[in-house]
Amino acid sequence: MRILFLDQFSERGGAQIGLREILDETIRRGWQAMLMIPGDGPLHVDCAERGIPSCELALSPYANGHKTALDVLRYGVDSIHAAKAIRETARQFEPHLIYVNGPRPLPAALFGARRTPVLFHAHSYLDRRYTRAIARWCVARGDMRVIAISEFVARPFCGATVVYNGVRDHGFRARPRPGGPRTIGILGRISHEKGHLDFLDAARRLAWSYPGIRFAVFGAALFADDAYERQVRRSAAGLPMDFHGWTDRVSEALHAIDVLAVPSGPAEGATRVIMEAFSAGTPVVAYPSGGIPELVRHGDTGLLTAARTGESLASALQTLLNDPDLMARLSFEGRREWEERFRLERCQRELGDLIAEAGGATSGSRFQSTAQASAHGEGLGSR
Repeated sequence: MRILFLDQFSERGGAQIGLREILDETIRRGWQAMLMIPGDGPLHVDCAERGIPSCELALSPYANGHKTALDVLRYGVDSIHAAKAIRETARQFEPHLIYVNGPRPLPAALFGARRTPVLFHAHSYLDRRYTRAIARWCVARGDMRVIAISEFVARPFCGATVVYNGVRDHGFRARPRPGGPRTIGILGRISHEKGHLDFLDAARRLAWSYPGIRFAVFGAALFADDAYERQVRRSAAGLPMDFHGWTDRVSEALHAIDVLAVPSGPAEGATRVIMEAFSAGTPVVAYPSGGIPELVRHGDTGLLTAARTGESLASALQTLLNDPDLMARLSFEGRREWEERFRLERCQRELGDLIAEAGGATSGSRFQSTAQASAHGEGLGSR
């Protein structure tokens, strides 16, 4: 089977990391793949390392948040050019399926696919009315199948299939760690919807009560300008706050902190970092936003705050800092939750099966699933 993958970014955000893992499953199953993405970001390098051809998709970069009339006009023109490029690439590659990893390429995929089936993977909740309208129209008009990363993200799409993300084993280390002051961390893109200013508010409230406590920010602005990141850094002046920049060494970052804070905004889909923290044994304190309550069971695998405020975040963190037994229990139960629900192999297998179904692959097709490969000592190895 041949699959043409489309993405709206070439940087390594959560959805792009997920795409990279789907490409690995594609290779394991013996399918052919090709990727079209805008720009010249590191996702092209990831494809080259896997022997997968990639080419540029004519979509300009757009900052998250409010779009101007010029942005809308530019997006319309981009979609026309992208549709032509997809049509030409499809004519040469002859895919059995077009896999769209995000909403922005949907109109181009609709008009460029012709009679090729399209599978849309929704990684984020479409919180703006016009984006929902465009995506729903494309899905209905093109008779596309939809995969969503949480029930929350699936809401706008009738009949969407929910497949929760999976993450690799980041190496369990029990909490609390022996001795020394605690470090509270936040990991991921530095942007409004990730709640860094609330994290700073909580840090101010806790710094006075816990001498020696540290706060760590792992991340940087992606898919947008860095104005918000500059604001966050200015606001952190005088706090025991360390900025480590973006890191691909997620395991090391999670092992360096005692608690992970996830103060995401109301449109959060189902952030991967919670699953990664579960795997590493890092206790999680999160806002009850979007799809997060589908991942975190309050009091069992993590703590959900009473409200989406810095004060409430500080209160929940204080509860955890003052109760080593609770911290230890959340550490072990989070790891157990990862083992049962959020292993990478499970996600890859489920997505691979859906791709096979959508693309018309039969049971006689030449491939091995992740489970079959693991049984023969291949694939990702033991977890």
